[in-house]
Amino acid sequence: MTSDESTNPPNGKTISRICPIGLGLKIETIHPFQGQYRPYVGQPCQSCNPKSMENFFYKRHTQMGFHNAIRITEEDSRYRGWLVRRLCHVVFIWGKRSDQDLSVEWSEKIWKHPRIQSTLKKENESNDKPMAIANSPSNEDYKEVLRILGHIQKSLSPSLIRITRWILVKLLNRLYINLQLHHGQVATLREVTAACPKTPLVFLSAHPSWLDFFLVPFILFSQNLRVPRIAWDSADCSPLLRWLLQKLGVVFIPPNGSSKPLSRAVLSVYAETLLTEGQNLLVFLESTSSPGCHRVSPAAQEWAGMMMSAVQSGAVQDILIIPVGISYDTRPESLSSGRELVSFLGLWRYLTSAFCPWSSFLGCARVDFAQPFSLQEYISSYTWKHSAPGPCLRDALLPRILGTRHSMFDETAPDRGPETPDETQKALVDGFLLHSLRAAVSCSALMPSHIISALLLHKYRAGVSVSTLHSELPSIMEEILLHGFDVGFSGRRWDVLRHGLHILRRSTVLYRSPSHDVYVLCRESPDSIRELARKSSSLLPVFLYEAIGACALHALLAQLPSLCVADIYFTQDEITEMVMCLCSLLHKDISLQPPCQNVYLLCQDILDKLVHCGLLSMYEDPTAPPACDTGRRRFIDQLMWREIDDLSDSDSDGIGEITKRHYKLGRTGRHADFFTFLCHLMNPVLKTYERAAVFLQEDGMSGHGMRQHEMETDYVHRLHQYLLQRAREDHSYEGAERSLAACAVRTFIDLGVFESSPRRHGSVLRLSETFLLKENCKKLTSFIQQFIYRR
Repeated sequence: MTSDESTNPPNGKTISRICPIGLGLKIETIHPFQGQYRPYVGQPCQSCNPKSMENFFYKRHTQMGFHNAIRITEEDSRYRGWLVRRLCHVVFIWGKRSDQDLSVEWSEKIWKHPRIQSTLKKENESNDKPMAIANSPSNEDYKEVLRILGHIQKSLSPSLIRITRWILVKLLNRLYINLQLHHGQVATLREVTAACPKTPLVFLSAHPSWLDFFLVPFILFSQNLRVPRIAWDSADCSPLLRWLLQKLGVVFIPPNGSSKPLSRAVLSVYAETLLTEGQNLLVFLESTSSPGCHRVSPAAQEWAGMMMSAVQSGAVQDILIIPVGISYDTRPESLSSGRELVSFLGLWRYLTSAFCPWSSFLGCARVDFAQPFSLQEYISSYTWKHSAPGPCLRDALLPRILGTRHSMFDETAPDRGPETPDETQKALVDGFLLHSLRAAVSCSALMPSHIISALLLHKYRAGVSVSTLHSELPSIMEEILLHGFDVGFSGRRWDVLRHGLHILRRSTVLYRSPSHDVYVLCRESPDSIRELARKSSSLLPVFLYEAIGACALHALLAQLPSLCVADIYFTQDEITEMVMCLCSLLHKDISLQPPCQNVYLLCQDILDKLVHCGLLSMYEDPTAPPACDTGRRRFIDQLMWREIDDLSDSDSDGIGEITKRHYKLGRTGRHADFFTFLCHLMNPVLKTYERAAVFLQEDGMSGHGMRQHEMETDYVHRLHQYLLQRAREDHSYEGAERSLAACAVRTFIDLGVFESSPRRHGSVLRLSETFLLKENCKKLTSFIQQFIYRR
């Protein structure tokens, strides 16, 4: 404790700064609610995979215990004795089953594939070679195929794999207290593997850190499950690191894999042969997850397209998809830059720094496996349910923003024409990846540092006492569990709180007042705010529906002339209209809304969430007859129901006047605090959208505005620099993320603000004629600003 440093707390009293004592204690794994309840995380879509929900249900999910994968003892090594206790890591690694290498005829099988031969024949004909040479591929063609195949994969090295896994055990023990696994999920994987031994498994994982490439295979290896091939999406690895990773089972997309026909053919045949032989595959859905949004990486799209083609062509009967969620108290990138790890020297520096005696642990980690589902069933379900696409965002929302249409319910927006086969296939792949990413995010557990960061950043930015945080933890943990998400911690509240504050020690400051109460304040440095924002963004998927509804209610409140009335009422159409506007504005990388979900049903679900959490309560119009009064309308022969897609509220059906439902806004202190917290949770995304619209105006008014044609990456970079400049002015660094800037630009492209033209090295943007008018840019800014809650 140091008594010479002092400041003023929120209540104005003089307090002394203290250092946390006894933080970072080991937390034993126990179960919330006395072990009576644990949510089923990562369930497949009930609409797209109903059979998978029944066939691959967690039959042994009653095994509620957890296993620490990095705590290897004599029981894991299956040997007993004094020497084994000291060499249990070595015995465990060397006693496990080694990875199965591919067959010897692997190269020949790919070379003789008809698709490879047909591609070579077309290339030879296009190069004006003689007919005899074109019909018989030469040795140079064979060498070229082997060269491309060498870029994709190499033969495995069992000794190197065992040494690497032994080093990984030591590294994880240095970095983390524990690495938790759910017994029921592991038992489900074993049952699925035993029931479908020849069906390949594809693990589609979230990607919060570079360590995931080694963590997920190690988890499967430690549980004696088949280790998959790992699809690495980083193309800028050094040659030495690339060779080392390929020896460990990593596969790469060859250079120009999507542009050159031969490279694309070799890669697709490789993926098809890999799955035909029953080999498993691990694909990471994101390049790296970013605060507030989850964007599918191009590599994941390419691998998913090849998987779809293999199943649709009949080469592979079925593929079982297993989404994977990964959670960290703190990502390893906090100790080192993730960019320098693409080189062998950078990776070596990181390992040596991690094994130093003064290196500190990074808390706990958790890996969750969602419920498996069948890819064949998803494709069949999509083909059966697929219909003509509805209106695009430009036709549905843009007239509402510009004021040419005053309601989203107006049926004036034209539907898009029929899709081409390529567009249909792309929509199939995008929908499948969005379902998988949604399942991976929903099964990612929430850590103590995530919850405390959200409370400090979005609810108690000016400071809060530790006793208040202590009282907040049970209620918010219960809300997370009731929302179908899981938490990666348990134990006594004080231990959990002290553990979380220890993880956040670089972003917070603790002070002690004369009354012996301890206050927690956020540091206002850019790195501290970004760290808190990165951790608190994990709570946005949990409370996303409530946050959208709260921002929509704020927009309705802003339209009222005065808030001095005792009670505030809204009609159902008013709330649904505003919620639909905000849902349409948010990009799919933020909302993760699957394509099979109707937007109107989503709005109704959000409305139900608002009623359930108490922000709204149903209220019947007192001027209307009671609902039980059957004498107010005559009996008719027509059916009193409408189709689910009929969004109109007209009385043309002859039933008579329909009583509109009203909702009353909750006005208690608890409701006000929760309402403010939800709005602030959504503010980083909405503020980025707002500043992107303001940048559009200022960029046009300045002499250095957008050129006639500008690369999308260049425009995103300029927008990100503008966000950083604005953040330095008001310390709002939580919204100055490049990923959110890119998400806002993609939304503006869909909205029609920009016209995008694909090029070889990326998309080229051009400002549309509609938004060359400054007035329309101001209308867009005002439309976004109505949803933002100001402090």
